Amino acid sequence: MACVLLLLVLSTVTPLWPQATISPGRVRGTVTDSTNGQPIPSANVVLQGTSLGASTNSAGFYHISSVPGGTYTLVVSQVGFRTKHVVVTVQESEILQVNVTLFPTVIEKEEMLVVGEKPRRVNEANLGVQKISTKEIALVPAGVEPDIFRALQTNPGVATTSDVSARYYVRGGGSDQNLVLLNGATVYSPFHTLGIFSVVDPEMVSLLEFHEGGFPPAYGGRLSSILNIVTRDGNRNGFQETASATLLAGKVALEGPMPGGSFLVTGRKSWYAAVMKQYLKNQDSPFDFYDFSWKLSYTNPSIDENSRFAFHGFFSGDQVINDDPRQADYHIRNRIVGVNWHKIWSNPLYSVVSVSYSGFDAELSPNLSQAKPRKNRVSDVSVDWDFTYLYDSRDEFVFGWQNKILSTSLQLQNIYGNQISVDQHGADVSAYLDYRFYRWENIGFSIGVRLKLVAVSVYRPILYEPRGSITWRITPSISLKGSVGWYSQEMTTLADEGELISVFEPWIITPDYLYSARAAHFSLGTTAYWTSALTTELVGYYKPIANLVDENDKKFTAKDHDFINVDGESYGMELLALYQPGVVYAKIGYSLSWATRTKNGITYFPRYDIRHSLNALVGSTTGKTSSTSTGTLAMKCTC
Repeated sequence: MACVLLLLVLSTVTPLWPQATISPGRVRGTVTDSTNGQPIPSANVVLQGTSLGASTNSAGFYHISSVPGGTYTLVVSQVGFRTKHVVVTVQESEILQVNVTLFPTVIEKEEMLVVGEKPRRVNEANLGVQKISTKEIALVPAGVEPDIFRALQTNPGVATTSDVSARYYVRGGGSDQNLVLLNGATVYSPFHTLGIFSVVDPEMVSLLEFHEGGFPPAYGGRLSSILNIVTRDGNRNGFQETASATLLAGKVALEGPMPGGSFLVTGRKSWYAAVMKQYLKNQDSPFDFYDFSWKLSYTNPSIDENSRFAFHGFFSGDQVINDDPRQADYHIRNRIVGVNWHKIWSNPLYSVVSVSYSGFDAELSPNLSQAKPRKNRVSDVSVDWDFTYLYDSRDEFVFGWQNKILSTSLQLQNIYGNQISVDQHGADVSAYLDYRFYRWENIGFSIGVRLKLVAVSVYRPILYEPRGSITWRITPSISLKGSVGWYSQEMTTLADEGELISVFEPWIITPDYLYSARAAHFSLGTTAYWTSALTTELVGYYKPIANLVDENDKKFTAKDHDFINVDGESYGMELLALYQPGVVYAKIGYSLSWATRTKNGITYFPRYDIRHSLNALVGSTTGKTSSTSTGTLAMKCTC
């Protein structure tokens, strides 16, 4: 049904490829930082005096279609940068390339009135999507280390089971239902030191895009949320070295230009475990961790002006080595390498091709303790093709396919001391179509489907996953929004969600005798722009979940399976208020939610079922030069 509906939209709204007639002009290009040449994501680009505009993507690329011939002033703005005005002349049927550089500036009140957080495309169907700025991450109290996941926890609907852990739960889903992508590659263990903070250093981040449910067809493989992390490019204008230290770790970064592009290398290493005592009730924790990343960005206008390559790598490791043989030891590692090819074609088509390898290893060595030995390994080779076609009507058609070769290996003992070995592998092939209707000023909607062509699990999820979202501007400042979608997940972790700090969380493909997990998302909300500085959003949601994997605590014979399927549901409402009058940044979030699980006919509330949650974050930036000072006040209350 969803496939038929999507094809009807594509066939009746407008032809996929333009006809050979005179068409309006187009303006496209990139927006970069003048100090280092890095692309600036989420910048607003508008033609002054018109309703035509766009926002830059993660590569700093923008495209404005349906531009009548004439002379215009192109206005480019972003928080923290001086607004730039460029006079351009557009010809009929012409594609005009305009690359813009922005100069950083202190965020003054009058500047904020120009570049506030109100989106350029006001009818965009974006319920549940948040772009988290590096400014917001900096405002969150660092605790043991600055952390991107603690920034997520300031959003309503994102819960944590304690102030100690950075592990997060979205709208009643387990922590393994959150997909973390680093430059398009899956990060299977995104936490350092027993889950207390992220493996991704905030200083290497260029863009954080968080989908809190209802995510579009381009994303799959998880039931609850998507966190898309794009690391920044190196400085194209000069070499730069930085070093810093906390009580817990030291870190260094080196970046600079190279022929055709730039490079960035970062590293972080722990050196003082005693700091962790205050998080672990004064118990010794002889842990050690590191993370290391690199990125090479390359362009060659003599070969292709509109192609850009990014080669990247990320490696992290954690270990707990106890001198006491009566204590267990732990070893955890991530390994990621990949390449992203961004291409702007001669027609209004933009594509991203990503090839990556992601590996994960974890081992628990019990020594003479009562712990049971466990060992886990994951190998993920992915090739993704993503295309976006832009129509003269301002509509967009997003399509692509994703290929994965997955293998997981797990050795452990069950509750009766029997050795279990679970080795699985397979291929996953998915395709997706997503038509985004933006031609009307007051209504925008997206309708699409994700097709599961080849599944890695035996009892595969549903063949197709229809998804849609809509925005209706009932007034210039108030919009009603809704989204609906079906989702599936074929990989899961075997962890006790009741543990305060979970050290070992092995990943496996859903066992052959179980059904893979699936869920549906239903969301309805409203967004209001009361002033240029004050925005509020109210959202209600319902999420039924089926076929989660859990340990079989009623295994009495060898014929009984070690794992069983369990069901659940979650529902609630969320309120978010953002206030940015100038140098002040204030964010308040409240959520009222319920989450349940049903196992062996018994319904219970998991640990992350939190009825009331209130978060408040207030910060300020002062100073009139490039050096600034910040002050932050944060509050968190859950019950």
